[in-house]
Amino acid sequence: MKKIIFTVTIIILLAAIGAIAYVWLDEGHFISVKEGLPSSSPQAYVSVTEAEPVAYQKPGDSVIIKFPVFNYHHIRPMPPETAPIDERSFTVSPEGFEAHLKYFQDNGYRVVLARELINYFDEGKPLPAKAVAITFDDGRYGQYEFAFSLLKKYGMRATFFITTEWIGKKDFMTWAEIKEMSDAGMEIGSHGFNHANLTALSDDDLMKQLVESKSILEEKTGRTVDLLAYPGGNYNERVIEMAKATSYGAAFGVYKIINQMPKYRYQIRRFHADDWLDSVAGNLVGY
Repeated sequence: MKKIIFTVTIIILLAAIGAIAYVWLDEGHFISVKEGLPSSSPQAYVSVTEAEPVAYQKPGDSVIIKFPVFNYHHIRPMPPETAPIDERSFTVSPEGFEAHLKYFQDNGYRVVLARELINYFDEGKPLPAKAVAITFDDGRYGQYEFAFSLLKKYGMRATFFITTEWIGKKDFMTWAEIKEMSDAGMEIGSHGFNHANLTALSDDDLMKQLVESKSILEEKTGRTVDLLAYPGGNYNERVIEMAKATSYGAAFGVYKIINQMPKYRYQIRRFHADDWLDSVAGNLVGY
């Protein structure tokens, strides 16, 4: 009889302990590793602790980092062979652009926003291995119609430098399309007000090009715009100083070099991409 009473007592105690543990878990003292919600498996729970902030080491001004940035203009069906050579050389067909994206994907390259290079300069936050960036200049419609769709298909993001006075005109994007891309995670930067050669402008006109384009883009997207691509790749020390004074955090040129340095954050190098896959793959040899 004593054994029966003892056994019943043990069973009751174990049931009580189990009930208390269930309630405690259900109240959120533990979370599931996989789902972030309570799980029926005790092995799936870990204690909730606040993650320690990661301390990054900001690089020195002369640190060299390999970070290829590819630049595109027209994304559209290739013009006929009788078209002017510059029309063809600045055009990448939708099929050609998809081949570029597929090459990145199949060869282990990580397409990230150009912004991540600036984050490395400012905070020391490391870039992923084999990181590359894609940028577009001008704001032409094919960038929305073809490139945006393909970027979404491959789960990639890019930076679009917009010439604000051209928006809404024939063969260019609308503000609604630019806002849609921005909301989808694409980054929007300035490519000047009307694509003027910034080095040839007076101080007042240069200020207007930089300030007005930035202000319009911020108003239309609802986001801070602090990246600039020099129209035509034209800049000098005066243009750089004005870009700094008007709150741009970095600016992009057209040099065909893979190396980037913090002290040249207003002269970030980019490779021109054309319809040939080698314009991308050939610049990634050894990277």
